[in-house]
This record gives sequence, C-alpha cells and structure tokens, in this order.
Amino acid sequence: MGDGEDRISGLPDELLHAILARLGSARSAVRTGALSRRWCHVWAPLPELVLGYRLDAPRRLPLPAFLDAVDAALAACAAPTLERLCVLPPGDHGRGGVPAGRVEPWLRFASERVVGTVLLFVPEPPPEAPGEEAVLHLPACEGVATFDLSLDGDWRVRPPSAGLFRALTNLRIQSCRMEAGELIALVCTQCPCLMDLTLAVVLVTASDVSIRSDSLRSLWFSVRTTLRLEIAAPRLEKLSVSAPVHEARISAPKLAEVDWSLTVYNRHRHRFDDVGCRLRLLELGLNASLMQQFDQVDELKLGMFIPEGVAAYQSFLNETSNLPKCEILRISSGWDYHGLVPGMLHLLRSCSSTRKLFLLDTSDYEMRQPCLPPCPCLLEESHRIDDISLNSLEEVEITSDTSYHGALEFVEQLSRCNAAVLKKVVLKYMTDSAPPPAKEDPLDGWQGPAFQLQSVQDVESATIQVILPLEGHKCGDICLELNMLFCIHTGPFAILHV
Repeated sequence: MGDGEDRISGLPDELLHAILARLGSARSAVRTGALSRRWCHVWAPLPELVLGYRLDAPRRLPLPAFLDAVDAALAACAAPTLERLCVLPPGDHGRGGVPAGRVEPWLRFASERVVGTVLLFVPEPPPEAPGEEAVLHLPACEGVATFDLSLDGDWRVRPPSAGLFRALTNLRIQSCRMEAGELIALVCTQCPCLMDLTLAVVLVTASDVSIRSDSLRSLWFSVRTTLRLEIAAPRLEKLSVSAPVHEARISAPKLAEVDWSLTVYNRHRHRFDDVGCRLRLLELGLNASLMQQFDQVDELKLGMFIPEGVAAYQSFLNETSNLPKCEILRISSGWDYHGLVPGMLHLLRSCSSTRKLFLLDTSDYEMRQPCLPPCPCLLEESHRIDDISLNSLEEVEITSDTSYHGALEFVEQLSRCNAAVLKKVVLKYMTDSAPPPAKEDPLDGWQGPAFQLQSVQDVESATIQVILPLEGHKCGDICLELNMLFCIHTGPFAILHV
C-alpha cells in the first residue's frame, strides 16, 4: 500500500461482508466507515445485527444515545432479511426509563425482516401516572424462529389479537406481566410449531393456565399466581415447574425429564395422569414424594433440607422410603438439625442399583443444634448397615462446603457396607474448611476396617482425597490424571491428596 492504493476497499462486497460479520457487533461494523467512503454503508446488507455493549468496552453511550443509535442502525439496514437481531441496551441506564414507543418500532422491524433469531432486552419503563401501566404490544412475527424477550421493571406484554408466529420454535418471555387468556392463546394457537417454551412471568390476575400443544418438546414454567395448571402435550420430553401451582394435571406420555425442585409437590393436587414409569432425569426439592410416581430414573437429584423436630425427620423417612431405581443419585442437603450419617444410610437402603453417588453437604456444623430424643435419627437402627446392599456402586463423590468431619464419618460407614465393586471415593472440601491442628483432630488415630485416615494437610486450593483399593483388592480398571502432591498408603486403601 505504499503507492496509496486501498486494496481492501477494492474487495468485492461479499468478501467485505464476511469480514464485517466476524466483528461480532453492528457498532464495530459501522465504525469501519471511518476507513473510507467505500466502507460507510458496506455493513448495511449484513445478515446479522447485534446492537449492544461488549464487556470490555472502554466507555458506554448513555441510554438516550444508545436508543438513537439503534433507530439509526435499523433505518440504515439494507438487508432484505436478517438471520439475527439482538438489541441489548445498557442495564445501568439511570432514571427516565424507556417508553414503549421506542421499543415497538424495533419489534415491527423484526416482524418484517427477521427470519431467524430475535434477542431483545427492554429496560424498565418510565414512571407512569397513577392508574396507568406500561404496555408493550407484540406484533405477529411470521418468520422469526427464536424469540427471546427479557424485560426490566413493571411491563405488561400483550401479544397480537390476530396473526401467527408461524415459524417460531423457541420462545422465551421473562420478567413481565401477562393476562392468562392472552398467554394461552399465544402459546396454544398462535405458535403452531413451538418446541421449546420458557415462561417466567406474573399473571395480571390469578387464573388457570392451560397449555395444549402437539409440537411442544420442552417447557420451563414459572408463571406466578397460577391457580391450576393443565398440560396436554403428547411430544413433551422436558418439564420444569418452578413457581407455586395450587393444582396441576399433566398429560405427557413422552416425558423424560422433570424438575420440580423449587416448589411444593402434593400428590393429591398435582397429578401426572398420562406419563411413563421411567425418566432420564428427575430433580426434586421441597417435597420428594413425586419420585414415587416413577419406577426407574436414570439420574435422580434430591435437594433436601430437613427442619428441626421429630415430625420433620419422620416426614423425610416416609417420603424417601422407596426411591426409584437409579443409576446416578445426586443429593444436595444441609443436615443442620439431624445427622448426615443416619439420613444417608436411610437413602442408601434403596440404592442397590445405583452406580454413582454424589453428595453435596451444605451443613453448618458450627451452628448446628444437636438432635434430642426421641428423634429417629438417634436410634440405633438408623445406624445399621447390615441391611444395606450396594451391589452396583462404583463411584462416590462427596463435596463439603463447611467441614469435612460429617463426610468422613459417612465414608467410614460406607466402607463397612457391602459394596464389592466400589472403585473410587472422592472427598472434596473447601480450603477454608481445613482440618484443625492434629492434636485436636477427632479423626487422629481413627481406623476403619478397610482403610485408615490420617490428618489432612491443607493446600492452597480445594483438597481432593481419592480413596482407591490397592493392588490385590477387587476393583475395576482405573485411569487417573492427577497432579499429586503426596500419597499416603494406609492399609488396603490409598488416600491421594491433590
């Protein structure tokens, strides 16, 4: 370019478009107009517009200037159709808000030009006069395949009264208010090809919600003030319900994954009428009795907190008395009022087919209140292991957020169980939960019949102990890639600290 010739500007438009598309945002593409007149409008036919801020941007436009920039970019866009439109205003926009009149033209643009993805974040509206509400009207978008609408503040979203989202397969609406009838019409009537649906909204008035769809495959439902939820979806495979629902009736014969971990389940009011007996994944939290609906679950996740008192512990025993057959069991629980060991032994009595066990212990042992008689967790029978058969268990991983002591007590009991094919036990604990000095360590000198544990030295990062049967003892082929700091061989087990 010593002769002054601009060879880049001489490239064909198609190649320049490919270069600009790799910049990742419309703003960066527009700024290339400073290179020459030839570049001023080269970006306009690009098939994607991403209007937002990069995290590493040295400075940000104030919100009014950003809104003007979006309007100008959409007005200058020369592409007959867009594969992707993303508008992500700054979150720290200060006072003032964004009126619906600034956002609805962007939605109309999307309805006319986008044939792929629309991703739109709408900042909070300006303060409204008493008795008024901020309403955002959605147009029918015939060509949009993915529509992701997130809002901030007290917006009410109103779908179109007519028209279809004919190509829409993926819809997500978050953080707004909607009228139940309009929401039902949008999902069940105006989106005939909808496959993935995420709803995190609040109904204007408490109402029933009925979702009937022959195309729906995945539903994440967090619609607050829902009275009764009815789902009839013959192709639905994934369901997550995370908002309180007083009643529910679910018909989904192909259902394979269920997440009911953030709201209460009541078998008398929440009915799974037409579902199979086997799931790939079941995730439960406040009430575990839903798992009794299924005979087999490939992966079972239980997030439990057992309150203080005999009645609460007895309720835990009743709800978990018969776990479905599961290959992978993940348990996340705080044992602040009851012992970790009796609770885990109770669960293991239903784990004869479990191959992998993962335990996250969030107990606060410093604040823990000791359980008092006649709590069942103190009974001798709650500590029995002769009725536990872990014939399939191959791997155990335990993570402790606070103290490793309860976990090690559980490992001791686990070592006494009938687990002939157990290959590996991993114990992880955070650095700030390091053991006390050796002279105060309650585990000093403790020995189990299968291995011996010694005081663990702290390292800068989280410590992992891997306990493996040594050569000559029954185990499968094990391949480890560990940055080993030191290794202690104790009895027939090795404890590797990494």
